[in-house]
Amino acid sequence: MPPFPGALLYWPGVSGGGEQTGVRTFLIADVRGYSRFTEEFGDEAAARLSATFAEVAADEIDAHGGRVVEIRGDEALAVFTSARQAIRAGVDLQARFAEEEATTDLPLRVGIGIESGEAVELADGSFRGAALNVAARLCARAYGGEVLVSAGTSRLAGRLTGLQYVDQGKVRLKNIPEQIQIFKVYSELGARPDNRWVVMFLGRQPRRALSWRFGAVVALIAAGTAALVVLLTTNDHGEGSRAAPPLTTTASGQTTPLTPATPVKNPGLAQLVPAELWKDCRLQTVPDPQAVQTAVCLPPKGLPDRWQISEYPNGAALTEAYTTELAKHPTIKHDTGKCNAFVWGGEGAWLHGPGKPGGRVFCYFEGDDAVAVWTHARLGQSSHRDILAIARESGSDHASLTRWWRPWHHRIGKAGA
Repeated sequence: MPPFPGALLYWPGVSGGGEQTGVRTFLIADVRGYSRFTEEFGDEAAARLSATFAEVAADEIDAHGGRVVEIRGDEALAVFTSARQAIRAGVDLQARFAEEEATTDLPLRVGIGIESGEAVELADGSFRGAALNVAARLCARAYGGEVLVSAGTSRLAGRLTGLQYVDQGKVRLKNIPEQIQIFKVYSELGARPDNRWVVMFLGRQPRRALSWRFGAVVALIAAGTAALVVLLTTNDHGEGSRAAPPLTTTASGQTTPLTPATPVKNPGLAQLVPAELWKDCRLQTVPDPQAVQTAVCLPPKGLPDRWQISEYPNGAALTEAYTTELAKHPTIKHDTGKCNAFVWGGEGAWLHGPGKPGGRVFCYFEGDDAVAVWTHARLGQSSHRDILAIARESGSDHASLTRWWRPWHHRIGKAGA
């Protein structure tokens, strides 16, 4: 059965006027085996699964500039104005789901379908268009861990650095009159999708040597920790969602709705980012690996298009995070090249002043985007923190990104900046 029954011709809830037509890209995600999981392990375990799915989906969709239209338990619909960002969101979502499954033992095997096309947005925020139908069918066809896109969407997005397309041939989809060529998309950083994603959840998996009772305790502890994070921070679950708020699970096992996204005022990263920049930032529910906190910042105008910052507990964790990012770009060598308005492509140290080390930086082009990645290290200075930041500017406008980076990288990372 396709995700969101009844959405084959339009998104439910269509009414009234105020239609706006335009080309959009739709992403539909569905947790595989959710009903069977609920039958086998009960409603409380299913609530933890759906809450985790909702939080991860909302965070990643928002981080890629998309909008959550609706989340219904084990299913999610999002809309993007950029096919490129929708595809990247789909691949990054699968990586996040895999991480969550490894740490919580929840079976987050999710199929994702992505399609682009002209659609009508109604006054209530719902959509009508054939692209929704195709996205739903691709989602239904995708195995857990897979991202399937149409040939039209792949052409619209173009070549995406770090991603690979695997041609799945032409297929017939239910209620679609013509055959559609589809592609599987995956990250070059990971191995090709293997058979562990092919099997839908039909019971306990062989790798689970521990009993479910013990696993449930671990999951409950993880859920309690997540609830504590929710209490200490304000989470971001996408803008403009017409769905009921996603749920979070407390240590007592009760589910409560999360509040809508608001700018975060947190005593951690909020102290390390100047107020004029922090107003555009949202703290992420799940920080980057080993990070204490991660925030994504989307300035409504000006520079850059998007940037993010993560705080790390110590210099060793920061160095590992930076090294991991650098390793994703093997053409950028240590202590080579430059990052300035004239030359963009290199890696090296940066200084606060003569004899005053600050951190390291590397830069590169990714398609039409200029990207800078830098650290601001503590280095024994009481007012400094160990942070890693990534800024991105479209149109290959590295000169403008350089002008933004030069003053701000000295201040981002200092307590009370």
